[in-house]
Amino acid sequence: MLGNTLNRMIFWELVRVFLLSLGTLTGLFLVVFVVQQASLLGLSLNQIVRVVPLLVPSMLPITIPATTLFASCVVYGRLAHDNEVVALKAAGVHLYTIVRPALLLGALATGATASLYHTTIPATQRQFYEEVLADPEEVLYNQLRRDRCLRHPSLPYVLYVRDVEGKRLIDVVVKRRKKVKDQATGAEVSLGYSSVLRAPVAHLRVDLDAGAMSIESDRWAVYDQTVKQPTELIAERRVEGATNSTGPIVMDLPDSVSGKEARLRISALTYPELPERIATVTAERDGFADKRAKLLEEAERHPNPEVRGSLQKEAAGLKYQYDMKARQVRNLRAEVHARPALAASCLVFALLGCPVGIWANRSDYLSTFVICFLPTLVIYYPLLLAGSDLGKSGRVPMGFGCWLADIVLAHVAVFLIWRFLRR
Repeated sequence: MLGNTLNRMIFWELVRVFLLSLGTLTGLFLVVFVVQQASLLGLSLNQIVRVVPLLVPSMLPITIPATTLFASCVVYGRLAHDNEVVALKAAGVHLYTIVRPALLLGALATGATASLYHTTIPATQRQFYEEVLADPEEVLYNQLRRDRCLRHPSLPYVLYVRDVEGKRLIDVVVKRRKKVKDQATGAEVSLGYSSVLRAPVAHLRVDLDAGAMSIESDRWAVYDQTVKQPTELIAERRVEGATNSTGPIVMDLPDSVSGKEARLRISALTYPELPERIATVTAERDGFADKRAKLLEEAERHPNPEVRGSLQKEAAGLKYQYDMKARQVRNLRAEVHARPALAASCLVFALLGCPVGIWANRSDYLSTFVICFLPTLVIYYPLLLAGSDLGKSGRVPMGFGCWLADIVLAHVAVFLIWRFLRR
């Protein structure tokens, strides 16, 4: 009877401290993340209010393991400080009894985190980007208000503005990138600008159906490498990049605004979707490898040195594409192991917090916070990052690398509990 009552008392105390610290820590992380996303995507206040609930699930896998460790350290530290552990041992209660509530809390936290990673977080991530990108024109205007420029690797142009007044862009400068082939990789890279256009006032329009954006102005001043002086764009003159003499400059929407990047983000894939995505990217990677092998074979047989050199440059470009897809495959495979490993860290931290809290013998929150969080930051997360990198580089098996931090801390927790039970 004593064991059951004791277990319930300790468990509910763990739950109380866990929920209190979870709400506080999640709120702090949420504020930082919202500020970061608002700065990155140029969110308005109205958009921030709408997306905040969608960001909470993404914060929980970060805060749940930490608060599990914190709750375990606080509760067991208080038990040790009040000499309740000594009293229980003197009463003949096996000390393993007081470890069971920590084990239960860790198991529940692990299950909750795993379920979040399985479906909830990917679903809310998709809803988040759908909400943010529901009005891509507003997103682009917000970015221009904040940065006074719009640039993206996928855009052929770079846009600068002096100011944004409502839907009017003031003193607009549009620079067209000059694309050249990299001799080493064969891939197209930007090297300076081929032409520059300037307008006193312009407007930005977005066509979601066409996946395009346009910059419209009644009058453009054009600067390019073939004209020494700027010339006004009038009815009888055409310029590269304009659909007509006074027409808009049209380009594809940036991937970050069109939603393409959001759909392909690993965090937006549910756990069952990861194997399918791995198979798709692997097939693309193998396709580049086959094409490259055929080109190299053809280059070796071709008698013309110029053609042979052209084929080899094309093969170098395919090698670049192959490496990019291979990197994506490694990241996806790491995600398959990383999600359950991060969920299991809750159980490891709960077990670790029990002997550490008793050893610390503290009842105040501040001392316990320092004692439990410093080792976590210094040991667990560096091991997690190092193991993941080792797995992605192929130096160790992927599963072992992703689980390395859990394995190390689990051994430490078991050893400390063993020492605690033997004392």
